[in-house]
Amino acid sequence: MAKKSFYEVGSYTGDLQEGTDFFVRRQMRYLGENANFKPFLNTPIKELEQQLKESKAAEKKIFTEVQAAAKAWDAHGAQTLLLTKAIEYLKTPVVEHTGNEWKQRKDGSWEISNLVYKMTFSIIKFRDEWKLSWELQYTAPGLAQVKYHSYYDRGPKKRIVYEGAKKYKTLAGAQKYIQSKFDQYAEYFESISPPIPIEAKALFCVNGQLLQGYSVLRTPPAREEVTVSDLLDCLDEADMEVSPPPEQAVPSGGGVQPETPVQAPPELAAGPPPSERKQKPPPAKPAPAAKKKGPLKKRPALVR
Repeated sequence: MAKKSFYEVGSYTGDLQEGTDFFVRRQMRYLGENANFKPFLNTPIKELEQQLKESKAAEKKIFTEVQAAAKAWDAHGAQTLLLTKAIEYLKTPVVEHTGNEWKQRKDGSWEISNLVYKMTFSIIKFRDEWKLSWELQYTAPGLAQVKYHSYYDRGPKKRIVYEGAKKYKTLAGAQKYIQSKFDQYAEYFESISPPIPIEAKALFCVNGQLLQGYSVLRTPPAREEVTVSDLLDCLDEADMEVSPPPEQAVPSGGGVQPETPVQAPPELAAGPPPSERKQKPPPAKPAPAAKKKGPLKKRPALVR
């Protein structure tokens, strides 16, 4: 019959997660019922204490050697980590967009988008009212790479502005309002990749790096405030002398003739060329009015 040991070592001896964790674990548990103290009964205490000291020293030496061997993992683990993050960055798909053109989606709503911004709206006829919902948001390709979003996250959000279920008596009223909102944000859709506001940069980053094809809108440096005293310090005595005002020429007729107003050049008065004019959201076609035989069971179709 095999002699039972007075100790046992835990079955969990460590773990390796490539590019993240590497550790070795050895845990020992004492089993007193299997211990044998007879070899120590006739040994002086001081000698046992010396043996204990030597055993601990040998244990520390082994631990130091294991620590030195574990450091060899650092370089390989770091390379694994960098390659993993770089591949995730390069595999991030380019966002789909409409190329700054209004296009109707499958659900009947309308969308205009580019690499940074997306604006959508829908107008629905419900009984005797028109309901308008619209939204402006970032396309945010980096946001999809985040697997977990904390409720307490105070970082930049994908949605910029949203209004839902605005009611109008006429279709023209709803279209006039969405046209005004598009005019307000039309500058966002003048290029395929407009500069990103600095506060939204994180949405367009993957693993801490800004994605290719994007740029960040830098805020201009604060201008120093110039006081009247600063301007006076820049003047010399000659600049401070006050010259008498020149005599005003009076026509022979006796009265002072008013100045001829300056007219704007014809090219400015005509307005911007057609290529630079803001486009308008497409008009929504009215849907047939719903029958008034009790509450509707199905959601009405979007205006096409």
